[in-house]
Amino acid sequence: MKHTIQILHITQVAGRSKKTGNDYDMRMAQCIVHKINRATNLVEPLVGELLLPEKFKDTVPGTYEVEFDVAISRDKRVGAEVFSIEPLKEEQQKSSHRHASGTPAATT
Repeated sequence: MKHTIQILHITQVAGRSKKTGNDYDMRMAQCIVHKINRATNLVEPLVGELLLPEKFKDTVPGTYEVEFDVAISRDKRVGAEVFSIEPLKEEQQKSSHRHASGTPAATT
């Protein structure tokens, strides 16, 4: 399933691991996830941080359709990782802020 995510800012986190001595270079994207509430069918914005995989490290701020895969972390927790990121076209961006059925969402 694809999700609409608006990336606001990307921060580089780089250094050397104290534990392994290996260098690391990660990109953390501060973003807004346009989540559809299954009960109300309305878009609910969620703010968070997303770890961008190495192949997407050159991603720039913007609005994207992001697809996730199930992943297992080092501490054996089930989670998700980015599988694909595709820029959202301008007309799709407008509709992502609407009610999931295509009608405008209520504004407060």
